[in-house]
Amino acid sequence: GTRTRPALFPHQDEPRGDAASAPRAAPSLPKRRVDEYELIPRSAREREGEKREGRGGGGEEQDGGGEEENPAREEEIGTERRGEKSKKEERGARRTRGAREPRERGLNPYILWGKTRLFHRGRLRRKTGQMNPMTQLYYKKAIYSPYRDRIPLQIVRAEVELSAEERAYLTAVEKGDYAGVKHALREAEVYYNIDVNCLDPLGRSALLIAIENENLEIMELLLDHGIHTGDALLYAIRKEVVGAVELLLSHRRPSGEKQVPSLMMDSQFSEFTPDITPIMLAAHTNNYEIIKLLVQRKVTIPRPHQIRCDCVECVSSSEVDSLRHSRSRLNIYKALASPSLIALSSEDPILTAFRLGWELKELSKVENEFRQEYEELSQQCKRFAKDLLDQARSSRELETILNHRDDQSEELDPRQCHNLAKLKLAIKYHQKEFVAQPNCQQLLATLWYDGFPGWRRRHWAVKLVTCFIIGLLFPVFSLIYLLAPKSALGNFIKKPFIKFICHTASYLTFLFLLLLASQHIARTNLPHARAPAHRGGVDDSALGAGIPSPPAKRQEMIAFAGPTSCFRCFFLAGFIWAEIKEMWDGGFTEYIHDWWNLMDFAMNSLYLATISLKIVAYVKYNSSRPREEWEMWHPTLIAEALFAIANIFSSLRLISLFTANSHLGPLQISLGRMLLDILKFLFIYCLVLLAFANGLNQLYFYYETKASEEHNNCKGIRCERQNNAFSTLFETLQSLFWSIFGLLNLYVTNVKARHEFTEFIGATMFGTYNVISLVVLLNMLIAMMNNSYQLIADHADIEWKFARTKLWMSYFDEGGTLPPPFNIVPSPKSVWYLLMWLHNKLCRRGPLGDDTHKCENLREFTERHADSLIQNQHYQVCLAHTLSSVYCLQQVQSDDDPS
Repeated sequence: GTRTRPALFPHQDEPRGDAASAPRAAPSLPKRRVDEYELIPRSAREREGEKREGRGGGGEEQDGGGEEENPAREEEIGTERRGEKSKKEERGARRTRGAREPRERGLNPYILWGKTRLFHRGRLRRKTGQMNPMTQLYYKKAIYSPYRDRIPLQIVRAEVELSAEERAYLTAVEKGDYAGVKHALREAEVYYNIDVNCLDPLGRSALLIAIENENLEIMELLLDHGIHTGDALLYAIRKEVVGAVELLLSHRRPSGEKQVPSLMMDSQFSEFTPDITPIMLAAHTNNYEIIKLLVQRKVTIPRPHQIRCDCVECVSSSEVDSLRHSRSRLNIYKALASPSLIALSSEDPILTAFRLGWELKELSKVENEFRQEYEELSQQCKRFAKDLLDQARSSRELETILNHRDDQSEELDPRQCHNLAKLKLAIKYHQKEFVAQPNCQQLLATLWYDGFPGWRRRHWAVKLVTCFIIGLLFPVFSLIYLLAPKSALGNFIKKPFIKFICHTASYLTFLFLLLLASQHIARTNLPHARAPAHRGGVDDSALGAGIPSPPAKRQEMIAFAGPTSCFRCFFLAGFIWAEIKEMWDGGFTEYIHDWWNLMDFAMNSLYLATISLKIVAYVKYNSSRPREEWEMWHPTLIAEALFAIANIFSSLRLISLFTANSHLGPLQISLGRMLLDILKFLFIYCLVLLAFANGLNQLYFYYETKASEEHNNCKGIRCERQNNAFSTLFETLQSLFWSIFGLLNLYVTNVKARHEFTEFIGATMFGTYNVISLVVLLNMLIAMMNNSYQLIADHADIEWKFARTKLWMSYFDEGGTLPPPFNIVPSPKSVWYLLMWLHNKLCRRGPLGDDTHKCENLREFTERHADSLIQNQHYQVCLAHTLSSVYCLQQVQSDDDPS
């Protein structure tokens, strides 16, 4: 019969024959390594299919092979047989080095040798027609390709291919080959074979490459040949190449240059958004020299609109693209906050930094998406103002800076040398770093302890005795000031430190009077202190003796109008007058921003309400009835409750004085921050409290009992045996609140009826509330308070110095010298001022008086204007030195920075 070539695997056999009978020739198998084949079990369906194909393929092969022999095939088989002998000889040598070669490829030589023997044994069996049927049924060939577990990649967006001349042209620009670049530009003009505006794979033109390499000669050559500049100026500013910026600013674009639309430039060609201008980008980089070049050319920056601006431009811009609108505002503020731009373009850099820092801080509260960016810009402005104050060389320069006023039309005494207008602005705009700066604090301490040289170096006992003596003598100092305000002692009490001690002593005296009122000293000294049973009758305790008692209403009024009560009323009038003056001088908005002023307002209001209710009770109500029979809303009871609350506020008001001490001051500031955390926590807690109160009240309001049914006829959670804890919503709220402190027992969830399911649900709800409130919410509050304390502790020095400065500045002003209650007494100075005001209003009527008044006003205005010009000149001299020092310091830091 005919000889056919056995297939490598039976299921890959194909019929063989001549070219006429078998148009499809058997495909030649590729030569593969042994490790590319693996024996993999096959499914039953695959084995059945291969059996059917094997039977059909074998018949065709036999039919085709019997007709005609293939000489080429016989020659191939003969060659194969002749090579078997040489292969057997090489096999022994291969086995000896087989343990070395596979290790180079990371294979196990013994496993590979076993696979090799298996492969050759199967090949031999296939040649002789002895194929193992088990191998044929249960195993198939698997080919592992290196691209089997790979993701095919292809170029989707490719740049325009450059010609050889263009690549050589860009390479010459990159290497700085002036002659090569010049030659390429000439060829482009003659042969038009080079696009001088072509881009490299990184999207850079020849001009941008020259800017990046800081090759100004090639830049000038390219600009002379009319190359398209595009965003080259912005690119040079970003790279901070000062020479390139100056060269591009002096270059004039040809009139025929094509202008690319801004929308297309933004989306395809430009790296910068359309709102970025050269001066804005220069301010972002904070390069002093580039900003100076641009400012000299009278460039402008768009003024940012308010965040709540509803003009047509803002509304339309926000509707079209809200992201670009927000980013545009952020870019403008980022440029305005540049220290170099502020130093070059602002007449008062410190004031500009104050206002811009405050505006950015307020903006960060509204723009929550860009909060971090705005806060960083605000801190940058604060640091710049502090750095300017750091460069003050003497107390003279420091006083010039801090006493400078931004509004020269403000009515201030020109002879007043220490008004500290700039420091007041720093406190107003919350510039804590500026206020806590050591130079500023040194000047403040000098002014505060004026008249007490070496006060800080004295022993603490000496300081305590001195303050105690001055505090005891504050009534004497006040009377001397009332009679002779211009005398030596009158000027002594006007000093800030003495004024502080006198006001503190006055307030301590008021607290002492409150303490006397709480001890009922005035009432117990009255005869027949107990209230009578009948108005105008006899006291119950004296009925047997027949001793008549005074009327109860008269007795109450005597106690109310006693000596201590009168003194308290005088003090209260002084406090109210001081608050009115402070509100008048600083304005209502400034007044309510201070929390201590709000506490003073609440305290004074409660005292006034107490006095009013006492008067109403004396006039309207009959006091002959025993106190036990008074109604719940009796004016006297309400007055006593308000008086008790006002006493608490009065005692806590003393905490504000702790700011003057370096040890108690940080604790007082931390306490204020913790109160804010408590207010935030109460919102969540009230929601949880109301939710569980509603549920428990809905479950238990059916089981409400009367007081007569309870032990000792007592109803509520205040009884010895608590009951009806959840009968009403108000009672439920109280019960859940006091349960936080462990004052509520679990048996309040029981009911008299045998409703175990209701008791179980109620106890579960009560336990769940305690878990949420005690374990979750209370620990969250502790963590919040700990975080606030740690935040203050990390910046304790700055926070305390800022708070102490606010306290000190309240005593630097001219007014408010006398403490309560002496401030309500009209002083001769006040009377003189009133008479002068009346004289100016009444005696200067008519043409002659008007002309005289105008001349005096003109002379006063001229003198004030001349003084302000002199002060402003000194201020500008000090700023010139500080700005130059700050600029030199920034240059040194930038040179030391490796980045």
